[in-house]
Amino acid sequence: MTGPAASSRTTIAIAAVAVAGTAGLLAWQLSPARSLLEHDLAAGWAGVGWFTLSWSLMTVATMLPTSLPLLRAFARMLAHRRDADRLIATVVAGYLATWAVAGLAFAALDALVRAVVAGTPYVWAVPSLSLLVAGAYQLSGTAARCLTACRTPFGILARRWAGRRPHTEAALIGLDHGLYCLGCCAGLMVVMFAAGMANPVLMIALGGVAALHKHAPWGASLARVTGVVMIVAAVAIGVAHLTGAAGHGGH
Repeated sequence: MTGPAASSRTTIAIAAVAVAGTAGLLAWQLSPARSLLEHDLAAGWAGVGWFTLSWSLMTVATMLPTSLPLLRAFARMLAHRRDADRLIATVVAGYLATWAVAGLAFAALDALVRAVVAGTPYVWAVPSLSLLVAGAYQLSGTAARCLTACRTPFGILARRWAGRRPHTEAALIGLDHGLYCLGCCAGLMVVMFAAGMANPVLMIALGGVAALHKHAPWGASLARVTGVVMIVAAVAIGVAHLTGAAGHGGH
């Protein structure tokens, strides 16, 4: 198979998987099991399992398509190999594994924060502080470096692929790309947790924003604008609450 043919085949396969993931999320949203989309790890292993499934669907629907430039380039490199499909699948598996572990870490932190503030007068501050932290991270040098790596992912291929240990190297490509992708999208993920995962439309919209950050010519500028918008929203929510609380206190 030629390089362009392999690249096109990879695009079709990833698009089909992403559509299936999106359909799964939307069908879940409309089903009686909608409440299981919430990130509740307190329900024990069942809660962890349901969360992992919903988070994986979200990743497949919104994050995996943003990896197409790397996957297409890798497919062109492997056009002459009989095991090309398995190696591409290994990259995808490494990428999704990175996101699955990160999702569980996000969920555990989210549950801890909510448990600490539950029953206190500071519950209202969680969305505001989440947006503030997300916005500050979005404007950080770490986020900018990760975004640069995601926008030019061919450096990962050059660094990780030699062809001597193909499956190990493919897995490392997936893990590396997943970490960089996570690094540039962490602020958006914080917003997702603050808003709740039971809204797949919001998740898909945030995935669209992430795709623009990574692939639009003006994506790096948009990422900075997104960070500023998050901080402004955080301040607005805080001011609105404090103003409202002061007003109620005056009555």
